[in-house]
Amino acid sequence: MKQDKIPKISDVVVRRLPLYLRAVEDFDRKDEATVSSSQLGGWTGVTPAQIRKDLALFGDFGKQGIGYDVKFLRNKLREILGLTRDVNVGLVGLGNLGRALLHHNALARMGSSSDTGDPKHWVPESLRIVAAFDVDPEKVGITYAHVPVYHADQLAAKCDELGLEIMVLAVPPDSTEAVAYECVKAGIKAILNFAPVNLVVPEDVKVYSADLTLELQSLAFYTTH
Repeated sequence: MKQDKIPKISDVVVRRLPLYLRAVEDFDRKDEATVSSSQLGGWTGVTPAQIRKDLALFGDFGKQGIGYDVKFLRNKLREILGLTRDVNVGLVGLGNLGRALLHHNALARMGSSSDTGDPKHWVPESLRIVAAFDVDPEKVGITYAHVPVYHADQLAAKCDELGLEIMVLAVPPDSTEAVAYECVKAGIKAILNFAPVNLVVPEDVKVYSADLTLELQSLAFYTTH
């Protein structure tokens, strides 16, 4: 579901917005009424000037000398990110990684974000994995971590039936391109890919890759410098 048109925003900025939201939600849980860009910078590691510049792309949210109203900024960030509604997510691949992701999904929906367990601090999870897909006959038809598992042949039908908008790919590298192709055919416009494969998709489809090997190789640099 598309929101009203907003100016073209760089992917670098978009990737920082969830970090800002996480920080603001933390301040909200601590019952802070306002937060400054300096405080947000200390939490996120982003410079206060960059935070102010990023947020200004979407409107005038802060007041000089006062900062940002925490609840207002939290709500605006959720609105900008499209998180004021449920976003249904699908998962392809019920191997070790896929099962771990479903467990995380279940905990996010059931658990409390507060150490005290106080219900007023529970954060509703609007990004929900509601369907999983696999080809293993021993997995198809079961419910795992409260999520039904369908055969991969049903992907297109379930995308339409369940209103899936994002697909997570947790499949072997040699299967990733074919699975991504089926997702695109089914109308999926956003893919999170965990395989070390550079996917080629149409321009109107967004792919984010979570490559553990690349992250570890980058960290290795800091062990010798």
